[in-house]
Amino acid sequence: MNLLRLIISITLLLQYTASVAATCNIRGRIIPKVSDTEWTQKVYLSRMESVSDFFRCSPSLVVDSAVTRKDGSFEFRSVKGIEPNTFYRLEVVPKDYKGGSMLNFSGIDDNYAFLLLSPGSQISFTTELAHFNYAFNPVKLDKANLALRKVVLMAWPADKAIAVIIARRKKLEDMPGTPPDTLKNLRAEVSELINKHAVEMLPVIDTLSNPYVSLFTFITNFSEDSLFCLKMNSRYQREIPKSKYSGQFLDMIYDMLYTLPIGSKAPDVSLPDSSGKIISTAGLRGKYVIIDFWGSWCHPCRMENQQVIKPLYGKYGSRNFYILSISLDTDRDTWLSALRKDELNWPGEVCDLKGIKSAAALAYKVTDLPVAYVLDPSGTIIAKNLRGKQLDDFIAARMDKK
Repeated sequence: MNLLRLIISITLLLQYTASVAATCNIRGRIIPKVSDTEWTQKVYLSRMESVSDFFRCSPSLVVDSAVTRKDGSFEFRSVKGIEPNTFYRLEVVPKDYKGGSMLNFSGIDDNYAFLLLSPGSQISFTTELAHFNYAFNPVKLDKANLALRKVVLMAWPADKAIAVIIARRKKLEDMPGTPPDTLKNLRAEVSELINKHAVEMLPVIDTLSNPYVSLFTFITNFSEDSLFCLKMNSRYQREIPKSKYSGQFLDMIYDMLYTLPIGSKAPDVSLPDSSGKIISTAGLRGKYVIIDFWGSWCHPCRMENQQVIKPLYGKYGSRNFYILSISLDTDRDTWLSALRKDELNWPGEVCDLKGIKSAAALAYKVTDLPVAYVLDPSGTIIAKNLRGKQLDDFIAARMDKK
């Protein structure tokens, strides 16, 4: 009988130990600053179900939240339902934001930090509210998350330099008489820094020992080099074949290389502008057209609109050139507010308020933002997903020779 009791006790102890080990604990402390009064004293935990979620914010992604104590500490205790090698994102938001989840991709002021979690993960760190990502200081992290943080910090020099240029450009934009070429050159500097960092990350992506961290680094520093894409896809399918992320990466590469390739006819779509007028791509024949998919919540999209798309319209809008900006917003007021704030006033601003279920998004296989296609006057796709200086130079090469 005593032996039976001993066996039962050991079994229960092992079950309890396994249960404790399977839980995930995340502890953090936000070092207090005077400006913290502008922020909600709450931290959100969002789960990345797909690679397209890495730079998408939505309350639907939030799975838990924690209130910060007076000393700035917070804790997610015994987080359950964690799948092995799943990416999560810790987020903080300003007080005036009502949505519960918002990402700020403005370089050094990122208000989020990524984690790669598994059952039993134990995470501890300190950080700051206004610089949540780059002020992230590990106290207790596993090998994978230490590698993830190292990758993130590699972007610091470029992001810091970009922040300085953007601040200078904004100051000059408010000064009357600033030469347009000066602003254009500053935009070009930003694009060059972004492109340079992306190129520098290629060997890093290739040599990272953890395939999940490598895949994350590729997604956040994406290259459209088809041979490199195929090489890395082969590695991910071989090393993490059962991961949902590797399957999604395969789909993404397939869409990029084989869906609506350059040289194919662009699908015809029709959407309403803010007044209800229907604008159709079929009615734009005879013009060079940029089809620009964006969203009010997407900071990179709005930066691209300000730095590239808007200046292109100002330069070529009176010629056989058209910009069809398709918003994937679902709330009309939010969409119109972004148009007013960013002063996007060309006639091709359209939105059917259906989000990623928009007929246009489905036709053009849009699962992430920003996305851009360039059509020639016959309606043929002649470029896709060019950004920054590349898009500027591509359009200029065709318009300036006329």
